[in-house]
Amino acid sequence: MASPKPSASWQDMRRLLASKSKNELLNLIRDLYVLTTDNQDFVHAQILTPKPKAPKARQPKKSPSSTSKVVPKIRQLATIARELRAGASFNITRLTTLKSLCEDATAAARFALHLAQLTYRRMQEKACPFHLDPQQWEYYKQVVDEAIRQMQRYIEHPTHEAADLVQAWLSDVRAIHNTYRNQAWGPVRIIHSTEVLMIEYALSCLLQPTASADWGYHLARQYAERYNSRYGTGLIPESAPMVEDIADLWCQYHLGKPLREWLHTS
Repeated sequence: MASPKPSASWQDMRRLLASKSKNELLNLIRDLYVLTTDNQDFVHAQILTPKPKAPKARQPKKSPSSTSKVVPKIRQLATIARELRAGASFNITRLTTLKSLCEDATAAARFALHLAQLTYRRMQEKACPFHLDPQQWEYYKQVVDEAIRQMQRYIEHPTHEAADLVQAWLSDVRAIHNTYRNQAWGPVRIIHSTEVLMIEYALSCLLQPTASADWGYHLARQYAERYNSRYGTGLIPESAPMVEDIADLWCQYHLGKPLREWLHTS
């Protein structure tokens, strides 16, 4: 007695079916269709039931351009300055928007240099403070002037040698405020010149690019924060020109126009 032939696998059947013509396959399906009602139900379900449409592929959202992200922040700064001129006052934390602008270390370096230059210009126009003698004041201005020169050189040619010179001048600037007074809550650093402290922050921003966002905010705060017994400490009407300076830098950096010209055209 001959042993039964093993049943063919699906791979074998697939090869055989692929070799058949279209009419041969239709005849095969017809024969299966009339064989049982179960086969008829199966064919009906496969052929007559509408297939669900595949969902359309969701198009990825285009990320907004850097300019579109910056414009609202510049306009916000311009609005703050305008309202300060009208007599308003704000908490200094309104300037935290500078953190996102200064996340780009290259932009933050330009911002630091810009505020340092404006600070030095005001030092030249300002009379010697009453708590300093003229010789001290002249020394402070000389240190600030040279520190800014080193900042410019480093930004134009960021070499290790240039960074070492900036670091050396940062040490000299910090040494001006190396006096501390012990208080109940701990030692307090004595600040003789807010302008010199401003330059210290600018140099630190330049040398610590990974922390440029925080240094950018500290710079803006040191530059614009003022005190008045009527308003307290923060952004007060006297801060308006400084906030305009900050907005103007970012407007020129990103939009290529001075703030007032951009506001007029926009």
